[in-house]
Amino acid sequence: MRRVLCAALLVAATAGFVALPAGADTTAPSGGSPGTTLSFDYSDNTSPASASNGVFNIIVDVIPSHTAGFVRIVAVAPASADDPNLVCAFQAVTYSQVECAFNFTASGVWSIHADYTTNVKDPVTATAIANLRVGN
Repeated sequence: MRRVLCAALLVAATAGFVALPAGADTTAPSGGSPGTTLSFDYSDNTSPASASNGVFNIIVDVIPSHTAGFVRIVAVAPASADDPNLVCAFQAVTYSQVECAFNFTASGVWSIHADYTTNVKDPVTATAIANLRVGN
């Protein structure tokens, strides 16, 4: 059994497997940026993302690491809330991440959209969407 385990570890090390944050929502690349993936990163990946009304930070990981570009994060309000969408303008990717703080004013399920582009004037080339439950 030990030999099989050692062989499996050797194969995994040589193949260079890509590890994503546990429980992260990702999308396959689209458009002109092959190999770029966006992943939502939460501090607790053991259950679906949730927050209380008020300020909540959302982190988007850009994979592979050291990918240059810009990410915009938009929080789409629940239809029942009649609130405007919250928009965090394009930010440069730093250390493979972009972070944005949103002040959620309504309870319900917010749809979080992350858009990646290599230049803010170019079309978006990768997108990720996740749902975030906001309660009182």
